[in-house]
Amino acid sequence: MNAVHGEVLMPVVGLGTGGYGLPNGTGGEFWGPEQGHNATVAWLKLGGRRIDTAYSYGSLNGVGTGWVASGIPRSEIFITSKLITTSYAKTMENFADILKSLQTDYIDLLLIHWPGGQPNVPGPYPPCKQSKSTWTDCRIETWQALQKLFDQERVRAIGVSNFQVNHLLDIFNLNSSIPAVNQVEFHPYWHEDELLDFCKKHNITFNSYSPGGAPDHAVWFDPSWNPIPDLRKHPNVTQIAQKHDKTPAQVIYRWDWQQDIVINPRTRNTTHMMENLSIFDFELDAQDMMTLAYLNHPTMSKVCGDPRLIL
Repeated sequence: MNAVHGEVLMPVVGLGTGGYGLPNGTGGEFWGPEQGHNATVAWLKLGGRRIDTAYSYGSLNGVGTGWVASGIPRSEIFITSKLITTSYAKTMENFADILKSLQTDYIDLLLIHWPGGQPNVPGPYPPCKQSKSTWTDCRIETWQALQKLFDQERVRAIGVSNFQVNHLLDIFNLNSSIPAVNQVEFHPYWHEDELLDFCKKHNITFNSYSPGGAPDHAVWFDPSWNPIPDLRKHPNVTQIAQKHDKTPAQVIYRWDWQQDIVINPRTRNTTHMMENLSIFDFELDAQDMMTLAYLNHPTMSKVCGDPRLIL
């Protein structure tokens, strides 16, 4: 099933490929070229058609070799990729690297990965202007580069990721394209409902990453953080799953879709892939939706860094 928002037609369920573990198996689930390749082939063979990648993901080359090996025509595959916040020139350079890695000459959806350097998380986020105390200029330069790529028809849609309202307003003030998509962390343990409402008001597709809570992510970021309790094992979630004869993950992802949110579950398990594609044959009632929105959740409930800390 596809979601239509503005001029963007994208499959509701995508394959997330952002692994944040280490090759030795510590700190979460590692995704390198081999893992990205195998997952991409399996996903496409099972009927999945949207894949979510990023410049900073180790799986990028694997996704490129994977879609080619699958035999599925490029025109039938929706590929999202993301670029770090940096300068105009560096954005163009990094985009060329993405195309080469993915073995394609266009991207369906290109996003700014973060509104600035990701808090508490190591990564390739050097300031684009050393004299600036905020990331505003970097966001503007990066967005202007995305706009140019869109105008050149090298990308079919452009958007952002992890942007709060103040970050979105920076883009609005440029009198350019409105972001087609805002991809953010969103799940029953962490959901910014006001941000969701703002995006809906401005016809910005809301795209959830880590829709299942992804407890394995947190271990990698800071050794003082404890893993987030598995959302799929919450008794309220399992009870609703039994009620509908569905898996806990399917219930959580259906909760997203009933709020017009498209999702990027990350998995290399083919059984889970099939489950993720099967969330359209049942419906949660109002009580189910409310129960999931008001789960008792742990104090440390956010998987990724907090973009609200980025000025």
